[in-house]
Amino acid sequence: MPKSLSSFLEECQGEVPNEVIRITKQVDPAHYDVSAIIKHLGAQKKFPIVIFEQPLSLHGRVSDFPLVLNCEISQRKTQIALGLPREMTRAEMAEACMQREAHQIPPIFVDRRDAPVKQAVKRGSDVDLYELPIMRHHDMDGGPYITLSTITRDRKKGIYNCSYHRMEVKSKNTTALYASPRHLWGIYRDYEEQGMECPVATVLGHHPAYHIGACYTGPFEVSEFDVIGGYLQEPLRLTPSETWGEKLLIPADAEIVIEGALLPGKRVVEGPFGEAPGYLGPQRYVRCVQYEVRAINYRKGAMYQSVITPEGDKPWMDLPREGAYLRRCREAVPGVRAVCKLGRHANYNIFISMKKMSEGDPGRAAAAAMTFDHAKNILVFDEDIDVYDPTDVLWALATRVQPHRQVTILEPLFRGNMLDPSLVDEIKTSCMIVDATRPLDRPFSPVSKCPDEAMEKIRLEDYIPAEILQHIPTDRSTYWC
Repeated sequence: MPKSLSSFLEECQGEVPNEVIRITKQVDPAHYDVSAIIKHLGAQKKFPIVIFEQPLSLHGRVSDFPLVLNCEISQRKTQIALGLPREMTRAEMAEACMQREAHQIPPIFVDRRDAPVKQAVKRGSDVDLYELPIMRHHDMDGGPYITLSTITRDRKKGIYNCSYHRMEVKSKNTTALYASPRHLWGIYRDYEEQGMECPVATVLGHHPAYHIGACYTGPFEVSEFDVIGGYLQEPLRLTPSETWGEKLLIPADAEIVIEGALLPGKRVVEGPFGEAPGYLGPQRYVRCVQYEVRAINYRKGAMYQSVITPEGDKPWMDLPREGAYLRRCREAVPGVRAVCKLGRHANYNIFISMKKMSEGDPGRAAAAAMTFDHAKNILVFDEDIDVYDPTDVLWALATRVQPHRQVTILEPLFRGNMLDPSLVDEIKTSCMIVDATRPLDRPFSPVSKCPDEAMEKIRLEDYIPAEILQHIPTDRSTYWC
């Protein structure tokens, strides 16, 4: 059976039954009920999948579509989504992402009669986004927002791009899509310069491996449906869209797909919106394109998905970006062991660990990381530092860095990220490189530790009964994630 949101939820019910909860009481997503529930859970360090069975639509009536959140918000659920073993570490998961991106699986075409997403279709005047349980996420949001991934196709090469863009709902059939200056913006502008509408679709629910794969960071020439197949470990099934037919294919096993056109020459004011870095993103206009929705496709019993950013410092959907940084840094310095890029603390901070072979290695790895626009502060550590553990990171900064020698400030000549509220110029940023590695050209104090022989000889089970040991709680409060 092809992978879907339902198949994932069934797997989680079997693997982590206590992490799937259903809320039967009515909630109003457009007036922050859902956000408040998720925030309260996060404050208690609880991150279950939450299925709201009676969310209100934007009409204020109980929606036909349950609302699902938190599918990709923990390491274990992400492992289940990607079919990875429980024992796999965070760094190994980034390695697995690189391997899947290197072993892409092309999509396959299915007739609309065999596509679950075509079980119900609304077109033209029947299109009504207000029937969906669309959320307002944060205080002062300009309106209800759609936050999942959008599909476009390059006009000349036919390459598919999947990317995440905030979309404020403006009417029952229009949204304002904010297109940051990346692949989708280039695709849209190519259509616009010809006076043509840009075909577009947005997936409002699918298996988490689809959503994670849609976060791929790589060359434009790569078709992201092939990448998503690699993440799914099976071909993504595609079917014709209602608006564009085979000129724009959509995922056959999605829950809901809206589709239509990005209109040439049409800009719309949208925002503010609470963005991934944890700040209110301002109102925007220049790159805010009018998205005219012309059809809504959905399966019987469809569920609507959303994500709240940033939530619980656990944005596991962004794991492919960490893999992209690891790949780029390792190309520059093969001794790079891990790159921490996930979490609110790592939006623009990049933590790199490496086996240093020469004094120039930290600088080369940092320079590689700076080719991405999310890199502002790059901190490089030795391989014995766990870059996912703040205690390790802060200890190395305190004991292995002389600021006047190992901190480099670079002028604002680098492309920054437009969501960074500290930018003075909207697109340019300065950068900082911190070399927190031990020197190779002079003695440096060794790390104090328990002798290896003692560690090998002593077994906890010989000193603490198993029934006591297994009930000692695990405290991960010192970890970023």
